[in-house]
Amino acid sequence: MANTFIHKTAVVDDKVDIGSDTRIWHFSHVLQNSIVGQGCSIGQNVVIGPDVKVGNNCKIQNNVSVYKGVTLEDDVFCGPSMVFTNVFNPRSAIRRMDQIRPTLVKKGASLGANSTIICGVTIGKYSFVGAGAVVTKDVPDHALVKGNPAKQTGWICECGEKINSEMICCVCQKEYQWLTDMDSDSTTGNTIAFVDLAAQQKIILPEIEKNIQTVLQHGQYIMGPEVKKLETQLAKFAKVKHAVTCSSGTDALIMALMAYGIGYGDAVFTTPFTFIATAEAIRICGATPVFVDIDPGTFNISVEKLKKTISDFTKENHSGLKPKAIIPVDLFGLPCDYDGINMIAKENDLIVIEDAAQSFGAEYKGRMAGGLGHIGCTSFFPAKPLGCYGDGGAVFTDSDEIAEKVISMRIHGKGSNKYDNVRLGINGRLDTIQAAILLAKIKIFPNENQKRREIAKRYTNLISLLNNADNILLPGTFEGYKSAWAQYSLLLKNDKIRSIIQKQLKASSISSAVYYPTPLHLQTAYRDLGYKQGDFPMSEDFAGRVISIPMHPYLKEEEQLRVVAGLNYSATIPNT
Repeated sequence: MANTFIHKTAVVDDKVDIGSDTRIWHFSHVLQNSIVGQGCSIGQNVVIGPDVKVGNNCKIQNNVSVYKGVTLEDDVFCGPSMVFTNVFNPRSAIRRMDQIRPTLVKKGASLGANSTIICGVTIGKYSFVGAGAVVTKDVPDHALVKGNPAKQTGWICECGEKINSEMICCVCQKEYQWLTDMDSDSTTGNTIAFVDLAAQQKIILPEIEKNIQTVLQHGQYIMGPEVKKLETQLAKFAKVKHAVTCSSGTDALIMALMAYGIGYGDAVFTTPFTFIATAEAIRICGATPVFVDIDPGTFNISVEKLKKTISDFTKENHSGLKPKAIIPVDLFGLPCDYDGINMIAKENDLIVIEDAAQSFGAEYKGRMAGGLGHIGCTSFFPAKPLGCYGDGGAVFTDSDEIAEKVISMRIHGKGSNKYDNVRLGINGRLDTIQAAILLAKIKIFPNENQKRREIAKRYTNLISLLNNADNILLPGTFEGYKSAWAQYSLLLKNDKIRSIIQKQLKASSISSAVYYPTPLHLQTAYRDLGYKQGDFPMSEDFAGRVISIPMHPYLKEEEQLRVVAGLNYSATIPNT
């Protein structure tokens, strides 16, 4: 608390952490368990807390109350007499402190005098809330909002000046061209996000902060107790004996291949219609990917084509490569046909490495994704069904021997101690803080899975009623399969229709994405494998026609109606 000033009329409770160079003025009160950062200015008659976190260099002007549930990041300005709420429907005679809705004000935001921030919203970085505005919904980064209810009227620079129509600050000349890619409606700010992590965070923020605080207190940032606790819960959820966390989904695949000794001279069969990490892991280990086209109903690797490809490869193998494994990819959250794949693997003495990066939480005939092959791999990238706030992944297996190898390999091939290296490995550990975040998220994960399935069902019903429904192929559903719905992906009649729909969605402030525009066999990194255009016609065709629309557990019905309206084009489009 070096150079901290607290006026003699101010009251600071016990268990309060106040940073250096912070000043607290007349008649203010900071309640217990609050944190006030460095270099803050707390004006007269301000109330903070309890359990409030105020970042560094914040300015809270006179007559402001920062209630429990509010978090201010660094450099936030709160104008005189502006108001936070923390309960949506307060009654004097009814205690509702267990219904507090967290509010987050991000770095550099300014809240004008006499403005009101309704609880449960997020105020974006460097945004500006005009004096007297009443904010009832999230404010995007750099947005300028005014009125009651507050609506976006423009963009604001980090320096606090307006950004012009050319997306350049009128004063400091800083360019903000990237704002045009946010698909934001500059008059309403009512963007439908592709994945809404902020909505999820509002629900679990207190739990996340508590878990992170625990990590900060014990200081075991590498392989702390939260990692083992998470692995126990992951294994239980996936219904396998072992879950071994790691630093990414890519590292999970690499370690799975290494655990089975797959490397130079080996062939691994997989799909070209996936993210590059699948084949990348194969090549990093020294093995060679052999691509197999997809099934048109599932987007996943075709069992029939897999069987034929392996048979032809074995008969006509001039490269000397030895078939060793299959990596099926559960694309968009739908598991592959593992009964068929596992049967083919057994007949050909191959290992099945399940790429469940998009399907964790999915089910296949009563079994959980991650446990459908010899070994399973998943990713905790933030946009995944179960995602952390950085990179992370996990390996799943019922084999004690394989689990022991993976545990060793993720720490440089560690043996009995870190200087006894018994095999080659990688630096593949999951950070303890990411484990702490995932522990909060896995509690709500089953409920989020159910919400995703309900949202997918509603999408299917709504889209099937469109006038142009004949030009939109809906994702398939199959008996015995429960998708994790990592994405809700449509197959359009041709690329022209896709282009029109993409433009319509963007014009309506609706995010969309294309997974994946170029199949792996046509990418530069795999040119040496000798594949050419036309080798995998289904993958190539689908790459030109597929589009994914917003999908997350907190998508509202009215938002889905807007998305579906954006799919209903009226232009005359040729069939080819």
